[in-house]
Amino acid sequence: MAKKVESGHLAQASATTHLDDETLNLGQGLNASIPPSQVKRTASSSPHHDDESIGNSFFDGSYFLSDSNGVFHSKATGSNHHLLSYSIPKWSILFNATLIALDVVMTLLATAIVLFFDKAAFQNLQGQSTDSSRLSEFLLLICIAWIASLASQHIYHRHAMGEGYELYSKILNATLVDFVIICMFSYIFKLDIPRSLTILIPLCSCVLELFERWIMRRSLHRHRRAATYMYDTVIVGSPEGIHKVIAQLKENPGMGYKPVAVCPVVSVSKPSGDLNSSEAQQLVSVPFSSTCPEEKGLIVMSMDSHLPKKAKELGAQAILIADVMSRYSETMRTFSLAVESMGIELAFMANVADIASSQLHLRSNPSMPMLTARLPQYSTLTRVLKRVFDIIGSTIAIVISSPVMAYVAIRVKAQDGGPAMYSQQRIGLYGKPFTLYKFRSMLVNADKYDEKVAEETGNFHGILFKAEDDPRITKFGHFIRKTSLDEFPQFFNVFKGDMSLVGPRPQQQYEVDQYGSLYSARLLVKPGITGPWQISGRNALSQEESEQLDISYVENWSFTGDLAILLKTVMAVFRGTGV
Repeated sequence: MAKKVESGHLAQASATTHLDDETLNLGQGLNASIPPSQVKRTASSSPHHDDESIGNSFFDGSYFLSDSNGVFHSKATGSNHHLLSYSIPKWSILFNATLIALDVVMTLLATAIVLFFDKAAFQNLQGQSTDSSRLSEFLLLICIAWIASLASQHIYHRHAMGEGYELYSKILNATLVDFVIICMFSYIFKLDIPRSLTILIPLCSCVLELFERWIMRRSLHRHRRAATYMYDTVIVGSPEGIHKVIAQLKENPGMGYKPVAVCPVVSVSKPSGDLNSSEAQQLVSVPFSSTCPEEKGLIVMSMDSHLPKKAKELGAQAILIADVMSRYSETMRTFSLAVESMGIELAFMANVADIASSQLHLRSNPSMPMLTARLPQYSTLTRVLKRVFDIIGSTIAIVISSPVMAYVAIRVKAQDGGPAMYSQQRIGLYGKPFTLYKFRSMLVNADKYDEKVAEETGNFHGILFKAEDDPRITKFGHFIRKTSLDEFPQFFNVFKGDMSLVGPRPQQQYEVDQYGSLYSARLLVKPGITGPWQISGRNALSQEESEQLDISYVENWSFTGDLAILLKTVMAVFRGTGV
């Protein structure tokens, strides 16, 4: 079968790649240059169909590294407490903390200046109270309103200080927001604040803020010219694209990216391949040779499903795509989810742009147009809130349902003398195994007959396998399944941190082994007790529809969406349709 090498964004076989058949080992020897773990799965998002694609599609269904015996180690797997593991350097935290402190000082200084010249307003604030409480409350309001208005304009974003005129535009917009907030609070709480203060304080704060940010921006750029206050970055792309980006970053230190590793790849496809195709793009790692002092000492990483995890362990805070990856391809879509779920920023040159489901931000540097992608649901704050929600929800559920669980355990045990609880190893966040708990609703050792039951019932023994009228289910098991009582012990899994209240259902290793490139993205979130599949038809859905529901959940997660799923789950339980 004819194949060609596509380098960068040119989508054509180019002599400038300096690659030959011996380097790529194309043709008969191509798969020999790719680890077996990367070629054993298909490149399609529908793993149950045959696929004759060559190369790899980035994901092989696993996210964590393991040793030769397949054992996961603590460094690779991490802990359940991954919420605060975002790749934020200490200097960035201290720098932003300094900015917030200075912002408070600027608005307090602005207030002092205005009150000094407006004696009537100052007397109005003090004249109606025997103490200084009213003035203190006013100053507190001013500080909160100013910080909130700046935050609403994303001025504390990691790249805001590196921007040009847009930074000052955000300050002007924040001034208007500050005015609205002060007026709103004055009206709602009847604070009787002089009108002159609601106008003059935001304006004066704006002037001082502009000066403060100008000083701090000059300080930041001075540090970056000295190669400090930078974000360690892994650059992905063709060798030529990587060389070009490194040269541009050297000329534009204000961008804040410091290359620490590279991942040189080329795209391998059939002659009719389209770079903007929605299919999984075939990427192959290639050699990389340094051409300048800045490139010496850079770590060369391979393109595989462990790249985001390796980058995180390396301490990288960003992954920058130079070229090669097709902007609409399934590979780019999956790659963006994997990178951002690790807390690593995804940046890419403007010619690669457009990531599905992400918020895009154009960094206004005319000599180096670049965009950054952001999935709000993967921020540290939202993860912490989701974890807190899980802990509170599971605790309440355990306390309320404990009498019911005790009754079910006694009934299951009395039914046939077997164990009341059923435990099974499932695959959780990032492919990490964990033990799932359920009340036993089937005969003892029923899971050993999965393949036989699938064959007898005419079902495919694969992802989302669940046979109707399964003969292994006991009489009481039918009842606890219909009412979802068998799932109640999983509240302990949620409390431990192995699972979440809402998310894709956890699956077994043989099911994970059949994941395609896109469907493996479900491993980027914790599995849940209930999820979109359970409330949308379950077995009535085709495998393709079920997979799409899970991927849509990963890409579009929100608190309101979780609440809606929980409410629908409760309704399904009361209707007796189960979850």
